[in-house]
Amino acid sequence: MSIVKKASYMLGALLAALVLAVAALYVAYDMTLFKPEQSARREIVIRGGTLFDAASTQPRANPGIVLRDGAIACIGAECATRADALEIDATGLAILPGFIDLHRHFFGSREDRGIVAMIWDTARMMPAKRRGLLEAGVTSIRQLGDPRDAIIDVKHMLDARELAGPRLFVAGPIFTAPGGHPAYGGRDPNPSGVGGLMTFQSNDPEAVRAEVSRLAALGVDGIKAVLHGSVSADGQRVLPTLSDATFEALVDEARKHDLWVAVHVGPAHQTAQAARAGVTTVEHGIRSGHSVDDATVEALVDNGVVYVATLGHEPDGHLAIPTLYAAGVLLGVGTDEVGGDEDGAGIDESDYHDELGRLAAAGVPPAEVLIAATRNSARALRRDAELGTIESGKLADVVLVRGTPWANIADTRNVVTVVQDGYVVVDRR
Repeated sequence: MSIVKKASYMLGALLAALVLAVAALYVAYDMTLFKPEQSARREIVIRGGTLFDAASTQPRANPGIVLRDGAIACIGAECATRADALEIDATGLAILPGFIDLHRHFFGSREDRGIVAMIWDTARMMPAKRRGLLEAGVTSIRQLGDPRDAIIDVKHMLDARELAGPRLFVAGPIFTAPGGHPAYGGRDPNPSGVGGLMTFQSNDPEAVRAEVSRLAALGVDGIKAVLHGSVSADGQRVLPTLSDATFEALVDEARKHDLWVAVHVGPAHQTAQAARAGVTTVEHGIRSGHSVDDATVEALVDNGVVYVATLGHEPDGHLAIPTLYAAGVLLGVGTDEVGGDEDGAGIDESDYHDELGRLAAAGVPPAEVLIAATRNSARALRRDAELGTIESGKLADVVLVRGTPWANIADTRNVVTVVQDGYVVVDRR
């Protein structure tokens, strides 16, 4: 055989191997995307058990719940049902609204897993994270800092049911001053720019207005901004933050487009400033040993701001909770989690429930923690007409757990069944 023929055979074999490798990679990619089941949505009837509807803090015997066409169609013993409805026996279980996580960063992975694993997980839009959150009963999440274009794409795929996972509400990039958190030294946290930048750095009110308007046209649900600056003991600016004029312009433009505004705040006076400006939520709030003052409490209460403490990431953040709760400040639930794990360890199944436990340990009664995780968090999304309570006409997001979580918040971990948008997405019965 000639050298030319040998070379051509070798080349052909290599090409064939390459084609097979690409095909195998595609199959592996497609099979591990975590897609929703394509079966038709059935009417669901939930009978028995104890209902905590989050419209109040009082549980009651479940009178019967009918879920139809993705909505809560009827509650009561006289509700008409179809003969072919899926019957769920909730005897011995607690029936709750779907949980909401108000502060997450969708992409990102544990650094010790390596760059190849991180790229593979990101390319598949974090399938284990999406699965783990649903298994934890989290049916909606709010994204507050991810590559701009990539996160909007994921939102559209989830909305179209091309992917399975929690309902996603996105802010797009983080608005911050040049060099402000989290763009220290002006460096974007996503320096490659692949999937879009994570920050919009500007202290020009008109530039900020234009960007808010552009993001609204792209379909974001809200805006995240950073109002967290600091100065040294000798009066030197250490961490730049948005000017008053820029921050006010941002909030005003977001209102014009009917967008919520979430603000990462620093010391107590910046929390009060954000509240008076008319933001929807403050993130992290008062921590690191800072005390909460009367003016800050008054600003939060008077403006109906939802306080998202992210206690798992904020040293001493729990110290402010008793005062805020006693004053009637609306508390929401957010984890500020960025990690995920593909090895089945279930990280995303625990961090949300850990946060609920921290609020209870800080002095919030378990029933009120459930309200924070559902009704108050839906208000923060400005979707309380659709989410957050089990009432007729709202979206069919329902979680069944074993135990009495209104008495022992740790029982929220015992998830048995999850219904999202009228589909049974988790079933451990």
